Amino acid sequence: MLVSIALPVYNGLPYLNGAIASILAQNVEFELIVSDDMSRDGSKERVRDLSDPRIRVLTNATNAGIFGNLNRCIVAARGDLIQIFSQDDLMKSDYLASQMRCLQRHPEAGLVYGTPDYVDETGSVIPSDFRDRTPEYIDRDLYLWIASHYGALPASISSVMVPRKTFEAVGLFNADYPVAGDIEFYNRVSERFPMLRNVEVLHTIRSHPRMTSALATAGPRYLREELALEEWYRTRWTAESYRKIRRFRSASRGRYHLGWIMRKALRGRLGEVLGALWQLNRLYPLRWVVWWRLLSFLRPGWQPLPTLSPPR
Repeated sequence: MLVSIALPVYNGLPYLNGAIASILAQNVEFELIVSDDMSRDGSKERVRDLSDPRIRVLTNATNAGIFGNLNRCIVAARGDLIQIFSQDDLMKSDYLASQMRCLQRHPEAGLVYGTPDYVDETGSVIPSDFRDRTPEYIDRDLYLWIASHYGALPASISSVMVPRKTFEAVGLFNADYPVAGDIEFYNRVSERFPMLRNVEVLHTIRSHPRMTSALATAGPRYLREELALEEWYRTRWTAESYRKIRRFRSASRGRYHLGWIMRKALRGRLGEVLGALWQLNRLYPLRWVVWWRLLSFLRPGWQPLPTLSPPR
């Protein structure tokens, strides 16, 4: 079975060679579709020099953003399975085959996501004591519980392999969500299909200052898009249950948003601060967010626990 690997590229030169080399070393039949989104750092020239017959190179005439660029790769794909990947990350040996095995065990699933490990910009392993207890098979109720409490289910877009049938059923990524387009897509998938977690650790996610989620613009964008997605979650719970979820989220996402808002305040950008506080209060009452912020300051390392139990 042919696997199409969708690799959107934008100013990815520092890590692009490693990502492509790790893909070309995979042991299944695949095509690699690389789409450059008007890079200015030499990435465009680098992908044009690729000569492997398994690689197809696309170049955009206008900047489409990560999800618009990813959609272009998906539309061009010929495979029945589409693995999404990032210019920063690395596939380990057998990664694609492992993803395929999960989908072969559960052909009714709408996607499978892998379990990664993490490195920094130098390639050094980032240690973590987090233990993911999510099962392999994730039905709609479990997905709703996880997504409502924690946001994105897959750790990274590089973790996700999607059968073509899923895109045919729910559509492509929504480019109107420049940073949360993956979350919005997973929500739609959950309404039609179960999902799978591949428990094998066979790919590596790279964390570095230039990645989208680390940019100074990421916080305001995430806040706006969380507001746009809020209705989807709210309408799927009773009022009392959703109030408990909002309280939990205010201790995690709320604290994150308050952090970057405070940094803007210290730089004197009061107009932006007032607008962001108004948006934040629509998602999570500020009294909750401030309380959790103070509690985490007084008790370093403290983490909230959900008040709603996950479905069995």
